[in-house]
Amino acid sequence: MNAGYIILIILGTAAIAAFLVFVSTAVALKQILKPRKRLTDELIAHEKAVKIFSDEWLSVPCETWKRVSRYGYEVTGYYYDFGFDRIMVCLHGHNSSHISQLKYMDMFRSLGFDVFIPDHRHAGNSGGDTVTMGAKEKWDVVDWLQLIRERRPGKRISVFGESMGAATAIMVTAIDGNLGYLIEYCGYANFQGLLARYFKSQRLRRFFAKYIRFVVKYVYRFDSDECDAEKAMKRISCSVLIIHSESDETVPYENALILYGAKPDARFKSFKAARHACSIKTYHDEFVETIKDFVSDAEKACKEKDNVR
Repeated sequence: MNAGYIILIILGTAAIAAFLVFVSTAVALKQILKPRKRLTDELIAHEKAVKIFSDEWLSVPCETWKRVSRYGYEVTGYYYDFGFDRIMVCLHGHNSSHISQLKYMDMFRSLGFDVFIPDHRHAGNSGGDTVTMGAKEKWDVVDWLQLIRERRPGKRISVFGESMGAATAIMVTAIDGNLGYLIEYCGYANFQGLLARYFKSQRLRRFFAKYIRFVVKYVYRFDSDECDAEKAMKRISCSVLIIHSESDETVPYENALILYGAKPDARFKSFKAARHACSIKTYHDEFVETIKDFVSDAEKACKEKDNVR
């Protein structure tokens, strides 16, 4: 066998191996980017078992809003009108729905907010064939904000986000400069930050983040670089509260430190031993008090800004 055939065999084998790795990665990502949507009963059971949930929250009156996303699918949101002059938009995490935000609806109601909770794309009662980790979700939320302003003019809007919803909330706040303030709870900084649970090496994280970006662009049709909450955080001028647990294994604590580094004037609160997105259960009173204190100070900052205008 001459050298030419040997080279062809090597190249062919390498091409097949690369293709198999590409397909394997795409299949693995499908579990994250195209998961089976969890049903309402499943989410309620999960909230009761792992976090906190009251059946009474399901009977709180709300308006169901529907519209067509700029991407062509129908999205659904829920407006809880308690008659207050400020609104908190609550954004849920990955493969969840508005159900997971009802505990925050109850908390923000007690703090004097109307509450709006959208189902993200490919979640709850919204359409969309994939989760995009904030890349497209952020634009759906930006469009929700416009609709809220049309239907509830004159009310100050602020944003709260949990996990993927927190990263999305950061990106939304960077786009919309008219929001009151941002509460970011256990969100990720970017795809590299999500990989921190698998790789300690920054070099490996950067490599795999670039490779994942390549697969995501060609298979799932979005750019993972559009999910960069760290870069977005640097562009935010309003008051920000960052909350995270040091024991979070799903979105490692390192993400909170990266986000805090991007906005050193943010208020930062860490909890020691809570699981991912469980600080509200493990440290309930302290969690609520942290948000209450921040809202009080952030409202003062908003009023001072209004007076300057």
